[in-house]
Amino acid sequence: MSDKTYHHGDLRLELIEKSVELISKNGIGALSLRKVASKCGVSHSAPYAHFKSKEALLKAISDHIADKLATTLKTSAGEPSIDGLVNLGWAYVMFFARYPQYYSFVFASDYVEVGDNPYEPYDFFKRYLKELFIKINHPEEKWQNTFIAQWAMFHGLASIAIMQEADDPSKYESTVREILTKNYIITTGGN
Repeated sequence: MSDKTYHHGDLRLELIEKSVELISKNGIGALSLRKVASKCGVSHSAPYAHFKSKEALLKAISDHIADKLATTLKTSAGEPSIDGLVNLGWAYVMFFARYPQYYSFVFASDYVEVGDNPYEPYDFFKRYLKELFIKINHPEEKWQNTFIAQWAMFHGLASIAIMQEADDPSKYESTVREILTKNYIITTGGN
Protein backbone atom coordinates (compact mmCIF):
# COMPACT_ATOMS: atom_id res chain seq x y z
CA MET A 1 0.00 0.00 0.00
CA SER A 2 1.28 3.42 -0.94
CA ASP A 3 1.79 6.19 1.59
CA LYS A 4 0.56 8.68 -1.03
CA THR A 5 -2.69 10.47 -0.26
CA TYR A 6 -5.72 10.28 -2.53
CA HIS A 7 -5.67 13.19 -4.96
CA HIS A 8 -8.71 15.48 -4.99
CA GLY A 9 -8.99 17.82 -7.95
CA ASP A 10 -7.95 17.82 -11.57
CA LEU A 11 -5.15 15.25 -11.54
CA ARG A 12 -4.89 15.16 -15.33
CA LEU A 13 -4.12 18.89 -15.48
CA GLU A 14 -1.73 18.65 -12.54
CA LEU A 15 0.13 15.79 -14.24
CA ILE A 16 0.47 17.91 -17.37
CA GLU A 17 1.71 21.01 -15.52
CA LYS A 18 4.15 19.08 -13.31
CA SER A 19 5.45 17.29 -16.41
CA VAL A 20 6.15 20.63 -18.07
CA GLU A 21 8.08 21.70 -14.96
CA LEU A 22 10.12 18.48 -14.99
CA ILE A 23 10.86 18.82 -18.70
CA SER A 24 11.81 22.48 -18.28
CA LYS A 25 14.36 21.58 -15.60
CA ASN A 26 15.68 18.24 -16.87
CA GLY A 27 14.65 17.75 -20.51
CA ILE A 28 12.13 15.40 -22.10
CA GLY A 29 14.41 12.40 -21.65
CA ALA A 30 14.15 12.71 -17.87
CA LEU A 31 10.34 12.59 -17.85
CA SER A 32 8.58 9.43 -16.71
CA LEU A 33 5.06 8.75 -15.50
CA ARG A 34 6.58 7.50 -12.26
CA LYS A 35 8.47 10.76 -11.66
CA VAL A 36 5.47 12.94 -12.42
CA ALA A 37 3.30 10.81 -10.12
CA SER A 38 5.79 11.36 -7.34
CA LYS A 39 5.86 15.10 -8.04
CA CYS A 40 2.03 15.17 -7.81
CA GLY A 41 1.98 13.12 -4.61
CA VAL A 42 -0.02 10.24 -6.05
CA SER A 43 0.63 6.52 -6.53
CA HIS A 44 2.88 5.48 -9.39
CA SER A 45 -0.09 3.91 -11.16
CA ALA A 46 -2.35 7.02 -10.94
CA PRO A 47 -1.09 8.70 -14.16
CA TYR A 48 -2.07 5.61 -16.16
CA ALA A 49 -5.73 6.41 -15.53
CA HIS A 50 -5.17 9.47 -17.73
CA PHE A 51 -2.30 8.54 -20.05
CA LYS A 52 -1.40 5.18 -21.58
CA SER A 53 2.25 6.11 -21.97
CA LYS A 54 4.84 8.85 -21.74
CA GLU A 55 4.16 9.63 -25.42
CA ALA A 56 0.44 10.09 -24.68
CA LEU A 57 1.36 12.45 -21.84
CA LEU A 58 3.67 14.45 -24.13
CA LYS A 59 0.91 14.72 -26.74
CA ALA A 60 -1.50 15.91 -24.02
CA ILE A 61 1.02 18.55 -22.93
CA SER A 62 1.34 19.79 -26.50
CA ASP A 63 -2.45 19.92 -26.91
CA HIS A 64 -2.89 21.69 -23.56
CA ILE A 65 -0.38 24.41 -24.42
CA ALA A 66 -1.79 24.86 -27.94
CA ASP A 67 -5.34 25.19 -26.61
CA LYS A 68 -4.29 27.66 -23.94
CA LEU A 69 -2.28 29.77 -26.40
CA ALA A 70 -5.00 29.70 -29.07
CA THR A 71 -7.61 30.82 -26.54
CA THR A 72 -5.32 33.64 -25.39
CA LEU A 73 -4.73 34.82 -28.96
CA LYS A 74 -8.40 34.64 -29.97
CA THR A 75 -9.51 36.49 -26.87
CA SER A 76 -7.00 39.30 -27.35
CA ALA A 77 -7.21 39.94 -31.07
CA GLY A 78 -10.74 41.12 -31.74
CA GLU A 79 -11.73 41.95 -35.30
CA PRO A 80 -8.87 42.08 -37.83
CA SER A 81 -7.23 45.51 -37.59
CA ILE A 82 -3.78 46.96 -36.98
CA ASP A 83 -4.72 47.53 -33.31
CA GLY A 84 -5.97 43.94 -33.13
CA LEU A 85 -2.69 42.74 -34.61
CA VAL A 86 -0.78 44.67 -31.94
CA ASN A 87 -3.00 43.05 -29.28
CA LEU A 88 -2.45 39.64 -30.83
CA GLY A 89 1.32 40.08 -30.85
CA TRP A 90 1.32 41.41 -27.31
CA ALA A 91 -0.75 38.43 -26.15
CA TYR A 92 1.63 36.00 -27.88
CA VAL A 93 4.73 37.56 -26.34
CA MET A 94 3.26 37.90 -22.86
CA PHE A 95 1.86 34.36 -22.91
CA PHE A 96 5.36 32.96 -23.26
CA ALA A 97 6.87 35.57 -20.93
CA ARG A 98 4.44 34.37 -18.26
CA TYR A 99 4.90 30.68 -19.10
CA PRO A 100 8.52 30.30 -20.23
CA GLN A 101 8.34 26.57 -19.52
CA TYR A 102 5.69 26.32 -22.26
CA TYR A 103 7.97 28.11 -24.70
CA SER A 104 10.76 25.64 -23.97
CA PHE A 105 8.43 22.69 -24.51
CA VAL A 106 6.79 24.00 -27.68
CA PHE A 107 9.95 25.03 -29.46
CA ALA A 108 12.26 22.28 -28.26
CA SER A 109 10.04 19.24 -28.73
CA ASP A 110 8.82 17.05 -31.55
CA TYR A 111 5.35 16.88 -30.05
CA VAL A 112 3.95 20.08 -31.57
CA GLU A 113 1.91 19.42 -34.69
CA VAL A 114 3.17 21.53 -37.60
CA GLY A 115 3.39 21.29 -41.34
CA ASP A 116 0.43 19.39 -42.73
CA ASN A 117 -1.00 18.91 -39.25
CA PRO A 118 -3.03 21.69 -37.65
CA TYR A 119 -1.49 23.80 -34.90
CA GLU A 120 -4.32 26.08 -33.86
CA PRO A 121 -2.31 29.10 -32.59
CA TYR A 122 -0.38 29.25 -35.88
CA ASP A 123 -3.49 28.61 -37.98
CA PHE A 124 -5.42 31.32 -36.13
CA PHE A 125 -2.62 33.83 -36.67
CA LYS A 126 -2.48 32.96 -40.36
CA ARG A 127 -6.28 33.32 -40.79
CA TYR A 128 -6.26 36.58 -38.84
CA LEU A 129 -3.57 38.10 -41.02
CA LYS A 130 -5.25 36.96 -44.22
CA GLU A 131 -8.50 38.65 -43.16
CA LEU A 132 -6.54 41.78 -42.20
CA PHE A 133 -4.66 41.79 -45.50
CA ILE A 134 -7.94 41.69 -47.41
CA LYS A 135 -9.53 44.35 -45.19
CA ILE A 136 -6.69 46.87 -45.61
CA ASN A 137 -5.95 46.00 -49.24
CA HIS A 138 -2.44 44.75 -48.48
CA PRO A 139 -0.90 43.69 -51.81
CA GLU A 140 -1.39 39.97 -52.29
CA GLU A 141 2.14 39.49 -53.60
CA LYS A 142 3.44 40.65 -50.19
CA TRP A 143 1.25 38.38 -48.05
CA GLN A 144 3.74 35.55 -47.54
CA ASN A 145 6.72 37.75 -46.71
CA THR A 146 4.63 39.98 -44.44
CA PHE A 147 3.26 36.94 -42.64
CA ILE A 148 6.78 35.59 -42.04
CA ALA A 149 8.11 38.96 -40.90
CA GLN A 150 5.21 39.55 -38.52
CA TRP A 151 5.44 36.06 -36.99
CA ALA A 152 9.22 36.46 -36.66
CA MET A 153 8.74 39.76 -34.82
CA PHE A 154 6.29 38.21 -32.36
CA HIS A 155 8.40 35.13 -31.84
CA GLY A 156 11.61 37.10 -31.49
CA LEU A 157 10.08 39.42 -28.91
CA ALA A 158 8.83 36.39 -26.98
CA SER A 159 12.35 34.93 -26.98
CA ILE A 160 13.81 38.19 -25.72
CA ALA A 161 11.10 38.60 -23.08
CA ILE A 162 11.89 35.17 -21.71
CA MET A 163 15.60 35.91 -21.53
CA GLN A 164 15.29 39.45 -20.17
CA GLU A 165 12.38 39.35 -17.78
CA ALA A 166 12.06 35.78 -16.56
CA ASP A 167 11.86 37.02 -12.98
CA ASP A 168 8.97 39.45 -13.63
CA PRO A 169 7.30 39.42 -17.06
CA SER A 170 5.12 42.42 -16.15
CA LYS A 171 8.24 44.60 -16.51
CA TYR A 172 8.18 43.86 -20.23
CA GLU A 173 4.46 44.46 -20.90
CA SER A 174 4.57 48.16 -21.84
CA THR A 175 7.83 47.74 -23.75
CA VAL A 176 6.35 44.98 -25.91
CA ARG A 177 3.22 47.01 -26.64
CA GLU A 178 5.30 50.06 -27.57
CA ILE A 179 7.55 48.04 -29.90
CA LEU A 180 4.57 46.40 -31.60
CA THR A 181 2.67 49.67 -31.94
CA LYS A 182 5.58 51.51 -33.53
CA ASN A 183 7.01 48.68 -35.62
CA TYR A 184 4.22 46.65 -37.18
CA ILE A 185 5.21 45.23 -40.56
CA ILE A 186 2.03 45.67 -42.61
CA THR A 187 1.56 48.43 -45.12
CA THR A 188 -1.67 49.36 -46.86
CA GLY A 189 -2.41 49.66 -50.54
CA GLY A 190 0.58 49.71 -52.83
CA ASN A 191 3.09 50.85 -50.21
